[in-house]
Amino acid sequence: MNLSIRQRTDRPDKKGQCQIFFDITWNNQQLLVATGVKCLPAHLQPNKKLTVSGKDLLAGEKNDKLDAVLAAISGVFKLASATDALVTPDQLKSAVALAAGRKQAAKPEATAAPACTPLQALYEVWKREHPNQSLDAARRYTQVVARLESFQPGLTLEQLTRPIFMDYLSMLYEAGLSDGTISHHVKFLRICHRLAERPVPVWLKIKVRYGRAVSLRREELQAVLSVDLSSTPYLERERERMLFQTLLLLRDSDLRRIKPHHITEQELVGFGRLHVLEFYQKKTGEEVRLPVPPAAVAIWQRWEGKVPNVTQQKRNMYLKEMARAAGLERGFVRVRYHQGQPLEEVLPLWQVVTTHTPRHTGADLVLWGSNGDQNLKEVALGHLAGASVYGYDRIERYGPLFLRAWAEVLATPISANTFLGTSEQADSKTCDVMVNQMPFTGAFYRVVPSYGK
Repeated sequence: MNLSIRQRTDRPDKKGQCQIFFDITWNNQQLLVATGVKCLPAHLQPNKKLTVSGKDLLAGEKNDKLDAVLAAISGVFKLASATDALVTPDQLKSAVALAAGRKQAAKPEATAAPACTPLQALYEVWKREHPNQSLDAARRYTQVVARLESFQPGLTLEQLTRPIFMDYLSMLYEAGLSDGTISHHVKFLRICHRLAERPVPVWLKIKVRYGRAVSLRREELQAVLSVDLSSTPYLERERERMLFQTLLLLRDSDLRRIKPHHITEQELVGFGRLHVLEFYQKKTGEEVRLPVPPAAVAIWQRWEGKVPNVTQQKRNMYLKEMARAAGLERGFVRVRYHQGQPLEEVLPLWQVVTTHTPRHTGADLVLWGSNGDQNLKEVALGHLAGASVYGYDRIERYGPLFLRAWAEVLATPISANTFLGTSEQADSKTCDVMVNQMPFTGAFYRVVPSYGK
């Protein structure tokens, strides 16, 4: 959001004072709103702390009013950011009118809905405001709405009292849903309140704990990369996605968002030109800046800068099928919380692998390959708040350690001039050489070209 101060000098009042306007631009939209404050053109100083000069006898009162209007505008954008909603011109006009002390009849918004609207209708509002939602998010909330309809058809926010909410939770618990799954239902109900512009009740929440995440050991990753999948091209493609995601410790949501401009060639001291990944994480907004391991570079070049995405649901199915083909039968104790109590279930590893497994696998293996460098792990994960890392040069400090850790994990020979930071430049064929030298990925890279791009 950008805001500038303007004045209509062509429409002065009898005293020569002109109306002050705020010119707001956001998301390719623009709105000029009247602040209700007037002053002489000579007293307007838009680039200073006091917008209306002290030469105006009522400068204090006018500046306070302008500050109130500005705070109201900022509040609209902060609320929209917190709820992942879109700001509409009518919302801004209403907020400014209220702050300026003017009465304004509420205008119905194109996507707004009254508080008595059924939750199903509010979901339709949410879909219109999020036209680019993922298929996984759409499916998740469709399931939530279906549960709500089976609980009480036509349920509205006015009917959603605390006793009703507790009865609904009881129904979900009786259905055997985990706390993590139920949290999506609670999140949807909170979104419905915001869509209807109603305050979210303090009781509309649930405390969720999660069990230990699934992670593959080094030999298990080796088994996945070595298994022959030539008869199932869709699993070969999933193995490629999984390896790329593992090497860069990406969330599934971030993997889907990687674009050609996120991976560029850059000059690093002692390394020569390397591929570097730079992007901001969708979940946290934290920056990720990492050198791309050679094996991931080979995959990226084969993709020609376009990640071959499928739905998360299919990825989970493919990952399980691939892990089973690789013989990952190790018992894994899956802990799911039900009404705050941990429920343990021992399952074969292949059955609990998900799209989040590559990220945790990469984190554990980088930690192993770096002899327990926790800071390196946090940097690679993009958890900069949990790492003692400052400055834009962290890739120069942690990049060599990251590449060396993966070289150790993949048992790749390290040439002195490639990773040890000498002044000699690495040649352009380094990536190809290292990929071919990887002992348990060689078969994988020979298989990949068998299916088309």
